Amino acid sequence: MSFFIYIYKKTQNMTFEEKKWFLSLPEDLKLKLMGDMLKEGQFGLAFQTMKILLDAPLSEGGISTEKINEVFEGYHDKI
Repeated sequence: MSFFIYIYKKTQNMTFEEKKWFLSLPEDLKLKLMGDMLKEGQFGLAFQTMKILLDAPLSEGGISTEKINEVFEGYHDKI
């Protein structure tokens, strides 16, 4: 099973502790993961990840809309 499929399945049923762990990852890693998902055509997974990051407060590991939009730039025609 690919890493992205694994992450997708996990985001569907993430526990509070798993979301907390994911949000605790460094910001650049979370953004890179989203970019990699888009490059591999895993758009649904990228949107699930985006939702988790946007729903969380910045102080708890969320990421601003502007930074997420930067990752999604160039993929608008493919989505």
